[in-house]
Amino acid sequence: MTGDQATYDFVIAANRLPVDRGDDGEWKRSPGGLVTAMDSVMQNRDGAWVGWAGEPGEAPEPFDDSGMHLHPVALSAEEVRDYYEGFSNDTLWPIYHDVIVPATFHRRWWANYRAVNQRFAEEVAKVAAEGATAWIHDYQLQLVPAFLRKLRPDLRIGWFNHIPFPPVELFAQLPWRGQIIDGLLGADFLGFQREDDSWNFLRACRQLEGHETDGDTLRLDGRTVRAAGLPISVDFAGLDERARREDVQQRAAEIREQLGNPEVLMLGVDRLDYTKGIRHRLKAYHELLLDGEFTPPDVALIQVAVPSRERVEAYQTLKDEIELMVGQINGDFSTVGASAVQYLHQSFDRDEMAAMFQAADIMLVTPCATA
Repeated sequence: MTGDQATYDFVIAANRLPVDRGDDGEWKRSPGGLVTAMDSVMQNRDGAWVGWAGEPGEAPEPFDDSGMHLHPVALSAEEVRDYYEGFSNDTLWPIYHDVIVPATFHRRWWANYRAVNQRFAEEVAKVAAEGATAWIHDYQLQLVPAFLRKLRPDLRIGWFNHIPFPPVELFAQLPWRGQIIDGLLGADFLGFQREDDSWNFLRACRQLEGHETDGDTLRLDGRTVRAAGLPISVDFAGLDERARREDVQQRAAEIREQLGNPEVLMLGVDRLDYTKGIRHRLKAYHELLLDGEFTPPDVALIQVAVPSRERVEAYQTLKDEIELMVGQINGDFSTVGASAVQYLHQSFDRDEMAAMFQAADIMLVTPCATA
């Protein structure tokens, strides 16, 4: 204990808390992939999660949810604009995804990114017990490991990237590339989705900062830092158990019936993001319809597009383009009572998603970038 502050042996830090506040003011579990992946890790563990609560202004008081201590971090409206919408999603995200859209650079964005990362490190330091493990997540918090190490050298610090790490030729476009590398090297272990990503990072350390590497490790200030590719997974047993429940099975049958009991039901589930290839998927589906390969209502497609970064201009444009394409496909090929495409721009709880998975015959996973 530090004063009245409870401390924990295991602390996660991510841009967002694993819950969202609903219109009724109640906290509900978020639908995001990071939350889904970390659920099984945090179950039955006396740990804390540090993150933004999703609303600008003062942070809510810390609270407990589903056996986990949640420690909110405050972000001002300016910081949301500069750190999150700006630097994280309009500077880093494009570079880390093969510059599918051009990256934008502003010194003010960087200044707020740095300030928010410092604040996250301070909040983690408050709730971490002596010798605790701190696990930092994703590209929004790449400076936290080094900031946290300065504050709490007793901690074991890990970091995991949930998106690709770019080749050095692309990463070198970032004016603050050296500071990002230094921030990440504050960790003891760096995890990446693919082995290629870890090699990209190690190559950047060598070529841009002059560090010597030995296999997947490098020595720094008397410490050994390791970088490795470790694909994230999900709690398969939990998903399987949910899918077999009678109410979920019944809901799956209802979904097929509501769609006119198609012979083949295809399902795509993605965040509304330009790296997920939703437009390309719809275009391919449209061409198959034009060629007569598919004929509604015998074949139907559900496309779930979970809202994402709606205040970022590139995402607003993408949303408009997708909705225009859906309207064209349905106008050309839908029949009374049966749409060629069921486009759902919303989030769903896990039971409903499990029912959709059960209802579908084919799952479409077609990202146009290796996210």
